[in-house]
Order: sequence, then C-alpha cells, then structure tokens
Amino acid sequence: MGDLMRLIENNGYVRVAAGDVELAEYVVEPGVPQTDSPKPYLHPLRTIAGDVVSAIRPHDHTWHNGLQFTAANLSGENFWGGRTFVRGHGYTPLDNNGSIRHVRWNSVQCDDGLAELRHRLEWLTRAGECWLTEDRSIEVSEVDPVDGSWLLTWRTRLHNTSGRELRWGSPVTEGRPTAGYGGLFWRGPRSFIGGTALTATGIRDEDAMGSRAPWLSFTGQHDVSLRHSTMVFVDCPANVRYPTPWYVRTAPFPVVSFAVTFHEPLLLEPDGQLGLTHHAIIADGRWDPVRIEDYIRQRITPRWDKENA
Repeated sequence: MGDLMRLIENNGYVRVAAGDVELAEYVVEPGVPQTDSPKPYLHPLRTIAGDVVSAIRPHDHTWHNGLQFTAANLSGENFWGGRTFVRGHGYTPLDNNGSIRHVRWNSVQCDDGLAELRHRLEWLTRAGECWLTEDRSIEVSEVDPVDGSWLLTWRTRLHNTSGRELRWGSPVTEGRPTAGYGGLFWRGPRSFIGGTALTATGIRDEDAMGSRAPWLSFTGQHDVSLRHSTMVFVDCPANVRYPTPWYVRTAPFPVVSFAVTFHEPLLLEPDGQLGLTHHAIIADGRWDPVRIEDYIRQRITPRWDKENA
C-alpha cells in the first residue's frame, strides 16, 4: 500500500492517498473568520480502514480544526482563535486574533513510501506584523495495511523576526488552572467523547492533564462502523522540555495537545529559533502499551538515532 501512495494537489490543499483511502488532507487556505485565527490544518485524518479520526469547526470551538500547530498567547497576540484569557478578567474578546499564513511550498513530493510536504509560513499579528517565520514539514510514512497503521511526522522550526523577545504562554501561565493548551493540537471526532486516554507512565484520562510522558494514546469508537481507532502522540527526545506536558480531555470533547508551555512560558529571543518534532501513529483498533512501545522502538526510535548520528 505504501508503494501506491500518491498526492492530490489543489490551490488550497494537498491530499495524501494510499490505495483507495485518502489518509490526510492538508488545508493551507482555510477561509475561516479572522476571529478563528486562520491557520493551516490537517483534516480529515483517516485510518487505513477509512475511519475519520479528526473533527473540523465544531460548534463549541469553531477554531478547533483537525490537527494544527498554534499558540494561545504569544506576547498578548492570539493565534489560537476565539477569546483570549486575561488574568483577573477571564476569557475576553480582544482585537488580537492573528493568523498563520502559507507563503510558499518548498517541496511537495511522494516517493518510495514517503509523502513529504514542506513549506514556509508567516505568523502575522492582527495588525499585520510578521512576528515569526516558520519552516514546516509534514510527512506520511510507514503505511502498513497488515498492521493497520500509518505514521505522521510534524516538524516545525520557528524563527523570531519581531525584533524583540516573544513570550509564548498559555491560559495556565495567565492564571487559569489546567488550560495549558498550545503547540500541536488535535481535535477528535464527536463519537470519541468518553474515549480512553493513557500516557506512557500509566496515567489515564483526565488525570493525565498537565502530566509529562513520552507518549499519550487516545482510543475512541466510531459511529456507524462501530470500529475503534487509536491515536498515539509521541514526543521527540530532542525537543525542549522533553517529555512534554500533555493537555488532554476525553469529555466534553476529545482533544490532545503537545503542551510545551503548559506550566511555564517559553521565551524566544530576537532572531532566535525553536525546533520541534512530533509524531502521531494513526491506527485501526485498540492498541495497548506493549504494542505502542514495540512500534516506537522499531519504527520511530531508528529515525531519531539517524537524525542525531
């Protein structure tokens, strides 16, 4: 199936297909209101069985779109969407919704079982100032119909072009307990409400909020097909603050975030850079910790070893 991977390109999106299944659609021109802080995202994400494991513009948080990388509070600018949490005032509507804009493709290719999308982005404030440039790479690989899984790798490198120090925080760092979301963020389908979250350290569901672990899995059940799917989010040891803190909810909606600024902000010096690499295993069925650890050891760890050699 990996040998049958192909790309379907359009002006506003690129789809990655394997066999008869479109595994992922990357939307670079979202066409959403400014209050949603427009940004590129991956949706739909599908398992090899064809089940959709992401959601788009849910009525409760219209700025939650599939899998996306963003920041809730960057020196007071909101690249997340919706209202901004202000210490002492709570969530407040402000004229500070920035956007993350696709600038150009650097490479769009599919060969030898690997699809790679590489592009340059700009993080623009509401006033139109470019505070960050970003070089982003999204890879689809390890498409295995026998195992019922495929691997998504998301790499980003941020460059502070604002001319001043930037403070990347979260609602937690502004005074709201547990709301430490930010970074790479996934919104699951509505049928995944009440699913099961589990960290590498054995912490389950809501108890995992804010805890640190090398990986976190989320298993949910689909309507209609009644099948189960598992998303496994894997942090890279080379990342700052590894292992990452997790932002996770199983109810009232299913979400997971690699929440690097959950407990404390990150400071980006003028002209400084920050690189992050994250993985997501998209799998059919229920995966237990033994299977997850085997997969990481056999298919992901060799990548880290090769990159650090």
